[in-house]
Amino acid sequence: MAHRKVYLAVGRTNTRIYRFDPIDGDTRLVDGVPAYAAGYTAMGAQYRGEGKEPLLFAVSGNELVTIDVEAGKVTHEPVQGLPSGKPWYDGDTDVDGKTLFVVSDPGEPSYSIDLVTKTATKGHTPGSGRWDDFAHHPKDGRLISVEGDNGDLLFIDRSREPMKTVLKRQVFEPAEASSSVGSRKSYSATFFDDDGMFFAVDSAGNVNQLDLTKSTVPDHAKRIGGGKIPVHDLEVMNGAGRITPLPVPPSYDEIEVTKSFATAWESSDPRGKVYSFHLNLTAVSKSTHQPEDVHKFRISFDLPTVQGVKVVASGVDVIYQDGKAYIDSQQQQLLPGGQSRTVDVQITVPGDPQKLPAEYPLHGLKATRLA
Repeated sequence: MAHRKVYLAVGRTNTRIYRFDPIDGDTRLVDGVPAYAAGYTAMGAQYRGEGKEPLLFAVSGNELVTIDVEAGKVTHEPVQGLPSGKPWYDGDTDVDGKTLFVVSDPGEPSYSIDLVTKTATKGHTPGSGRWDDFAHHPKDGRLISVEGDNGDLLFIDRSREPMKTVLKRQVFEPAEASSSVGSRKSYSATFFDDDGMFFAVDSAGNVNQLDLTKSTVPDHAKRIGGGKIPVHDLEVMNGAGRITPLPVPPSYDEIEVTKSFATAWESSDPRGKVYSFHLNLTAVSKSTHQPEDVHKFRISFDLPTVQGVKVVASGVDVIYQDGKAYIDSQQQQLLPGGQSRTVDVQITVPGDPQKLPAEYPLHGLKATRLA
């Protein structure tokens, strides 16, 4: 089971859940899930079927924290056999989603937590280093992690003592800390796509990609997106989930975009409404507020995943995945820094015209610079 988005635990205390879209860097606070004051890490996901949000599990002290993203509920229960007073770092669920495997400091035992009985079984020690998350490879089940201090790619072998083995040295750039107090320089959120492409996000929100779809390991990972994911300088603490493979190159280099609603009319095939918008792009970086030339762009926004939904605009390619539309310009065309251009878009939304809104809200509207 996989979705377009993964889940990030953000903030050392008062930890919140964010959804992260690796295509456009869209990182949104899950408003319905309350903050957890004590903080938690070592997170894993348990998928519950097509079209449903997963349950997320993490640990805090000697308690199992269960995050129900759909219900907006966070609960915690003590785990028999799990020691209290320990910091926890890495976590991931097994393939069947029934066990959460977690590790603490280098010389401390690891633990496998039965998510049904809430009991923990002691395992081998992790070994030295600053590695703060691991993820199971979807093809061979190996636990993969990244050393934050030097970027070594690690294999976590649960049958060894200690468990850490270096697969290849200095594959990733050294991790960066966020600007929040006490932030670690670690790769704190790791995940795979279904094909075996590996992603690692450091504490500061830099996203990296390594092709582990084949038996050979590349010498160097690629830092992707052209910017950090936006979490307001908080620390990325952990991550969970698996994604479908990226259909287009990612970009997080966000530029300014505004919308102007033009008109709407009813459609018959499919039955619904067509909404017309003028989307105004300005070649100014949203992170630095500085003008920058734009040669190619991407516009993205929320769109229901239903049959008949459609976006039409000239000179663009459009794809829909998991509730999002991605509109990429086809040709390079200079938009000088600080200047603006308008993209006219028509959006067909199926449904009862009497129940559809007068103006489609275009939630999640953003634009990124591709070149």
